[in-house]
Amino acid sequence: MSTSTTSSAILMPLDRDPGLLPPLEMDGYLTGLLVTPHLDSSDWVMGLWREPPASNDPARIEQALRQALAHRRKIEASFAKGWPGFMPAYCEPGQRADHDMVRIWVKGFWTAMKLAPSYWSAIAEDHRTATFVALLAGFMEVSEPFEERDDAEEIRDQHAALLPRALVGMRKLALMRDDRKATLKGMETGKAGRNDPCPCGSGKKYKRCCAAL
Repeated sequence: MSTSTTSSAILMPLDRDPGLLPPLEMDGYLTGLLVTPHLDSSDWVMGLWREPPASNDPARIEQALRQALAHRRKIEASFAKGWPGFMPAYCEPGQRADHDMVRIWVKGFWTAMKLAPSYWSAIAEDHRTATFVALLAGFMEVSEPFEERDDAEEIRDQHAALLPRALVGMRKLALMRDDRKATLKGMETGKAGRNDPCPCGSGKKYKRCCAAL
């Protein structure tokens, strides 16, 4: 199955605004936002767009934002399952990750990381969390070609497989930094009662929020 077919089937609604980031890149971007603490909507909303619409088209802007935020809630719901329930969009259950798909996903994630350079620099420099950034490195775009080691593709396979679990850890760290204890507790238990507050942090009951997705 091709990259475009897979991502479109999973992520793209029929009325999806073409000005938004491509689906896999959008998934990476929104996931990056959810593992980066202390971001306001004004910090990241324009990053949703590949081609921002004209400011005199508020209906289009509102519809596109609804689409992007609906997908963000789906990622939050996936995060609420903890490990091994969480799966980024590049994953196909039981299959080896397509490296091109992971690269597109990481491109979006990297865009989100650039919104908080001091936070991610600290993550990269701390020996307890530096491994997470290393999992992304092999999928990032580089400006100049370089000679890779012979087992580079095998290492990418390993890193793509490890990344979902590492992302769950980074989500928990971000929730701690944002002091969102209820959401963190929901992730740690791996479940929420239908009448409990939704683990995504919306403030709604679980049955009226992520359980209804």
